[in-house]
Amino acid sequence: MNIVLVDDHSLIRSGLRQALANTDFKVVAEASSVQEGLAVLNTYKPEIALIDINLGSHSGIDLISKATEQKLDTKFVVLTMHDDLQTLDSARQAGAVAYVIKSAPIDQLIQTLSAVESGSSKFIKKGVFQSAQVVKDYQLTPREIEVLTHLPSGATAAAIGSLLFLTEATVKTHLAAIYRKLGALNRAQAVSIALGDKLINQ
Repeated sequence: MNIVLVDDHSLIRSGLRQALANTDFKVVAEASSVQEGLAVLNTYKPEIALIDINLGSHSGIDLISKATEQKLDTKFVVLTMHDDLQTLDSARQAGAVAYVIKSAPIDQLIQTLSAVESGSSKFIKKGVFQSAQVVKDYQLTPREIEVLTHLPSGATAAAIGSLLFLTEATVKTHLAAIYRKLGALNRAQAVSIALGDKLINQ
């Protein structure tokens, strides 16, 4: 998994490179500014870019925005000194998928990058952000989520079909797919998993 480091402090980049030396993440390039960052991203096209929010007089968020506009196939993780909600939300809107506090232990950095690699990491609001909390991706379709939302009420397949303008047979097909994707044997297990992993709210 190729990764690019973008930070205006060479010591921090050196520390990050050393921390990732014996992992599955290969640092292929470094940059210290928005302009350099764009250049290495276009040259190396890494799977992940670890970008400091503060790049001297510029912002790493600007870099993410520009790279996102260029439709680069790279996942952006931001480095920050503080988990300021407004700044982190701006990073999320720009295209970042996760963040890491600079004071966090190395194993948390590795965990975050691994979660991003697997596609199971995202920003989560809870009044406070949680740093790259791992969220299981069950690959449920929007319609399956709609059906799943009605399960805690105990509604029958026919009742759910009436609410969603679907036939009972179609609802049962969606339920079978939901159980399979969640690894659930029945409705009760599906509801338990869905609530536990925040797929739906009770």
